[in-house]
Amino acid sequence: MTARQTLKTKFSPRCGTAAIGILALVALCGCARPARPRQDVTRACGALAMTVENQENAFVARVLAIRSQHILIQDYDRQMIAVLDDRRKAIQATLLTSESADEGVSGCSGQPLEELRLNAMQEMSRLQSFINNFRQSVREDPEGVFIDSR
Repeated sequence: MTARQTLKTKFSPRCGTAAIGILALVALCGCARPARPRQDVTRACGALAMTVENQENAFVARVLAIRSQHILIQDYDRQMIAVLDDRRKAIQATLLTSESADEGVSGCSGQPLEELRLNAMQEMSRLQSFINNFRQSVREDPEGVFIDSR
């Protein structure tokens, strides 16, 4: 699901429906219906979602460029580790900053920001798993074997 699709997803207004991860804290704090987001916050969240989507598209383009090369398997593994690590750093810098949820990120706050952050944390976990797999491959892949001759 892209960041833009995430913003379009709606949660049920019933209390306690978002009882996973960070959203569980919201359910514990009560069942008050959130105020309608201000127009500037909505625009800021849309811009932040677009930034995240653009970063994701750039990441995919880099991965495709690496995959299209005729390179040694170990070099492929090392390049993939680098691109995955760069993706994690971009997510960290964009969505998982040290700013509090109340202050927001780039003017985005509230539920849309929390949804973006939840997706970011899930992606960070998946990326770390991929990095671990590639690191293991660097140690185990044979030397002198090209990616397309395997």
